[in-house]
Order: sequence, then C-alpha cells, then structure tokens
Amino acid sequence: MPIDPYSPCPGGVDKKIKFCCPDLVGDLEQIDRLIEGDQIAAALEQTKRLCDKHPGKACLYTTRTKLELASREYGAAAATNQAFLAAHPDNPLALGQAAVINAVAGNVQEAAQQLDKARERCGEDVSPEFTRIAATLVQAGAQSGHVGFAQGLVEWLIDRNLGSDEEHRLLAAIVGSSGVPPALRTKVAYVSPMGDESWRPDFETALKHAEAWRLSKALTLFRSLKGVASSSPEVFTNIAILCEMLARPFEASEAWLTVAKLRSDPADDAIEATGRAIALETEADPDRSPLVLFAQARATLPLQGADALDLLEDTLRHDKQCEPAPFNRSEWVQRSAAPPHSVWRIYEGPTDGDCPVRLLGSLLIFGRQTDKEPEAVLQGFAPDVALAVPVAEMLLAVKFTIEEPQEGLPVAAPTSWLLGAQFRSRFPDQPKGPPPAGEPSVVDAYLEAQRVAVRDRFIREWPQTALPELLGKTPSEAVRHTEGRLRVEALVSEGEATARRPDMNEAWSIIRADLGLSPASPIESQQPLDEVPPLRWHRVSLRQVDIDQLRGLLVTSIDAGFELAAELAAKEIISRSDATAADTWQAYGFLEQRVPYTNDKLAIIAKLRPLAAELKANDGMLDVAELRIRLQRGDQGDIMRLLDHIRSQHARDQQVLGAVAEVLMEAGIDLSAVAGGGMPPGQPTQAGGTPSASAAVPPAEAGKIWTPGGEQAGGGGEKKIWTPD
Repeated sequence: MPIDPYSPCPGGVDKKIKFCCPDLVGDLEQIDRLIEGDQIAAALEQTKRLCDKHPGKACLYTTRTKLELASREYGAAAATNQAFLAAHPDNPLALGQAAVINAVAGNVQEAAQQLDKARERCGEDVSPEFTRIAATLVQAGAQSGHVGFAQGLVEWLIDRNLGSDEEHRLLAAIVGSSGVPPALRTKVAYVSPMGDESWRPDFETALKHAEAWRLSKALTLFRSLKGVASSSPEVFTNIAILCEMLARPFEASEAWLTVAKLRSDPADDAIEATGRAIALETEADPDRSPLVLFAQARATLPLQGADALDLLEDTLRHDKQCEPAPFNRSEWVQRSAAPPHSVWRIYEGPTDGDCPVRLLGSLLIFGRQTDKEPEAVLQGFAPDVALAVPVAEMLLAVKFTIEEPQEGLPVAAPTSWLLGAQFRSRFPDQPKGPPPAGEPSVVDAYLEAQRVAVRDRFIREWPQTALPELLGKTPSEAVRHTEGRLRVEALVSEGEATARRPDMNEAWSIIRADLGLSPASPIESQQPLDEVPPLRWHRVSLRQVDIDQLRGLLVTSIDAGFELAAELAAKEIISRSDATAADTWQAYGFLEQRVPYTNDKLAIIAKLRPLAAELKANDGMLDVAELRIRLQRGDQGDIMRLLDHIRSQHARDQQVLGAVAEVLMEAGIDLSAVAGGGMPPGQPTQAGGTPSASAAVPPAEAGKIWTPGGEQAGGGGEKKIWTPD
C-alpha cells in the first residue's frame, strides 16, 4: 500500500517520514507488499539488505525485528533489538519489541517493566504498531500465567480506546481462557486514605502516576511510603495492584498479606486478601511443594514359552481388581515407540461389589522386543502407585522398582488430585421398565454412588493433606495459627463459591464445620453487583434484589465460574412474577446443567418446552438434550419417540442433526444402523457390560441447553468482575 510521506515514521521516531527517511519510502512500500502477500522470508531478506545499506534507521530496525519474531528467529530478533536500543534507547517501539522478546523467553517481569517504560515514552500518541505489541504481550502474559499483567494491558487498551471492541473482547477471552484463579477474578480499584496524614501529598502524586498508567513511577513512590505509612492498608493495596500489573507476584503477594493483617475487621476483607496472596504465590512459583507427582514403576516379566504372555493377561482378565483399558496403538507408533501388548486399570479393591472402588493407575504390559525383555510398567500419581504396586506384584509375581521422577511428567496440586479421584463399581442390571415417578434411575443411582465416594473421600482426606497453599501444612495444622487460619478460610470460601457440583459446595461447608471455622454469614444488599465482591455473592439474601440485578448476577456468575451464586440467582428468578419468559428460560437452562439427577433434568426440559413456544425458539436442541438423557437412562420408547420427532420436525435443521449425530456417537450407537431403521439399544454398553462413555459422564457435565440472551451485566463500585466492558 502507498505510504504517505507526511505520516509518522513507522519506526517510532517523533518525525514525519519525509523528514526521517524519505529515501526509503519506495523500499518500505515494497516490504509492505511482501508482508501482505505473506512472503515473510522475502520481506526479511529485503529488510536485512536495507539495514546493511542504511544502518541506524529506526524504521528498518522495527521491521526487521518484527519479521524475525514472525519467523521464530528469536536469537536474531534479540540481536537486532539490542542494536535498535543502542541506536535509539528511548524509542517506544524498540522498548516494546524488547518486552515481547523478554516475554517469549519467559522473563515476564522484565517485559512488564520495559512495556511500562515504552508506554510512558509513547505519551498520548500511540501507534497501531505499538497497539499490536501490547496485544501480543496480553497473550504472552496469559499463557505464562501472569494474569494481572495481561488484565492490566487490556484495561489500558480500553482506557485509551486503542483497538476495536471486538479486539478487546477477544483479548479478554484469551485472558479468561488461560485459567484465572477465583481470587483474581475480582478487579480491585486503587484506593485513597481517609485522613489528612502528612504523607498524603506523596500518596496522591503516586496515585496520579498510577491512574495515568505510569506504573513503575507509581510503585516507586508508594514503596517510599512504607516507612511512614506502615499501618495504611491503602498504601499496601495500591502496591499490590501495581505489582500484579507489573508481573511481580511475590511482592504483590506480600503486600496482600500485609493488607490482610491491616484489614482484619471485617474478616471477609482479610480472607479475600489472603486468597489473592495465595493465588499470586502460585503464579510466582507454580511448582512449589508439596505437589503430587506422576510416578512410574517398572518390572521385568519372567515369561517362558510362546503362550506365557497370553496366560499372564488371562490372569489379569480374571482378577476383580483389574480391567482392560482401550488404547491407541497408532499414537505410540507416531512417537516411534513400541506400543504395549495390552493396558489394564488397577483398582483399590474388587470392582464387582456394591461399593465403588478407586482407580489407582494403569498397568502396561510389553512383550519381548529386540533390545528389551518383556516388562510391566505401572503408571499413576505417586500415592496411588504406591498402593497399586503390591497388587500388581502379587498378580504378576514380580518385584517392581519405582523410578525417579522425570521432568515433563504431569504433576497435580493435592486438592486437584483429591477432586480428580475416579471410582468404579459394578453397573446394576438394567430394569425392565422406567423407574416410578420421583425415583432415581439406574444411571442416577450408579453415578450418585461415585459422586458420594469422591465427596466423602475428599471430606475425609483434605483436612489431613499437606498443601502448598498452606506452606506445607495440613488444614488441620494451619487453623491453629492466625495466618494459617486465614489461608484455610480463603481456600474453603473459594471452594464453596466455585465448586461445579452442588454436593461439593456442601462438602466444603462440611469441611468448614469440621475444622471449627465460623459459618459464613448472610449479606443484605439490594445492589450486589455494585456493592458485594463476587466471592460473597452466594451469601446475599436475594429476596430484596430487583430483577435487573438478578439477571446480571446470573449471567456474570456463570461467566466467572461462581456456580453457587448462579444457582441461587436462577432459583430466585424462577420464583419471581416479574421475570420475563427469557429470564426464566435462561435460569432453567443453567439449572438443567447444574442438577445431578436425570429426573430433575427431564422435569426442567419439560418446563422449557412451553417457554420455547412462547419465545418462538427452536425446540430442536431441547429434543437433543432430552435424547442424551434418555439414552443414559435406557428409556427405549422415549428414545424412539424423540428420534421420530426430530426426523419429522427438524430434518432440515443442520445444527440439530449434527447435535443428534454427536449424541448417538457418544452413546456408541451405529449411525448407519439408525439410518437404516435400526433401533438403538436401551442402555449402550461397551465390551464387558460396562456403561458407555455417555452413561459414565456425570449428568452435570452432560450436553448443555442453548439459552437466548446472555448479555453482559454491568457493574460498578470498588470491586467487580474483571471484564473488558
């Protein structure tokens, strides 16, 4: 595209092209055409030649660095950028590109400092190229787990109206999809002191720097006030916010812990400040101890004879603590690795009893290879492998050796490991008919037993498990001390607010009582979106909250992952006479995903059908949602009724037909047989009579009902959900 000679220099120099590099206009146009044609290598080669011919030109340095980054030549990009900075030390694009190079190398703190300096050099005149640099750093910050840095950049782009609304939403979605901890989903605004302290003028100067996005200057000034304002929670709150945005999680965490001590009344403020500190400690050191490591144990198999391997596998097949597991041989071959002969699941006890038993690990059986004897490899998380080794040794008559942990293998936080436990039990015989009204189905009873097993083990084990969030102490030990008690309360409060299953919300409340923590008190507020921090929304008495606030509370809670608050808001909306049909549709749509029992899901779908007619919405996806549930339950008559209805009413709706195909494939049904008039089985099963994938998925995770609306809720006040709107 033609370059206007009177446009600003594309190299970040405060001059017009005509007065900066007029002899390069034609060359820059040629490079732009190559870039637009996606000829990056040719554009880079041309830029290198021009750099040799015209040394020191900012526009060429900028272009060359950008092209080297696009070509993943990071070492070359760093060298070019160093030369750029040497020639133009205050150039905002040179500093911005240095920030990108540091972020790519994992030095996010240095990147944040350079970006802040570059932003100050830009002033009010921010170029499109610098805006693109900021967007790149948002992605780098989110991918590296520095949430505050990434969020702060998006806020700056919005505040300065840089980029489009669509770009802002996309960047916000990138940050959100990176896994923002619950404690960091609340945006905390800068605060001012209440009194007329002698240090207030310096405080206000620092605050002006912060509000003008001169973050490093603001942080330096606020730090200088620590000595004279050591009892000011406002000073340490602002230090914490600035450190989050400057990718200094350790310092931010220390500041939030200080805020927790200074804001001990009310206790909720101290608990949430502590929760924020815990999340930032994890951001600073994701691998802090103790973690649950993935472990492997290995044993050589003394197989003699051609049939020895088959006989060994037959022994495993008939043992009630073992179960064959499917695996993809082609994935092993693609990695140039010899695939196992078979894979088995090892359980803590027999799987044919009435009580669910926990999965401990996977046992891989390898036959004789050119350079290896036959061997068995036991894999799983270390505590589980330790329990599985005696079982496998008894079955195989071998001695396993547990290997040293290797880099690159999975690790899990202890809480995640406990919540991720998998249980198995014998699937009951299929009943001859549907259950009586109000009675749970066979699938409900089966899945409920597994949920109860996970919940009860979690309630029993979590208080006695050493946690990195508690600096290696168990919750039972930590609650004996003031700071440890705050940490435990922060973890429990987040668990209560964000658990995806109702029974786990209750589990956290039981743990709270078992540890002697005070029950969370109800909160009275008519404007919870504006007045109450998100982690407390589930405690708000909703009777006096108007319908507009309830709508916003439902949508925002769903988006931010505060499941209990969303459930309570949905139930309250359903009970309101001033709720519209769209409000009720949205509330029921969320509750259908949330309730654990298929009877309750079917009852909600029945209530959604007249609403669909009233809203003139396509009810085809309701048919799909019901079909998935009927397949889980094995309701043969209803399965055929739904398929006939979909065939007659939605035969041309590609969205519905695609969703039906997905549901049938999940259930393990042969689609060609269905197309030929075959009747799907009442309860889809895999080999061995175990439930299929669809039957084994907890109802809370099953298919979702599409709901209309979904508009974002507004919010104000000092604290709110971080959102680009």
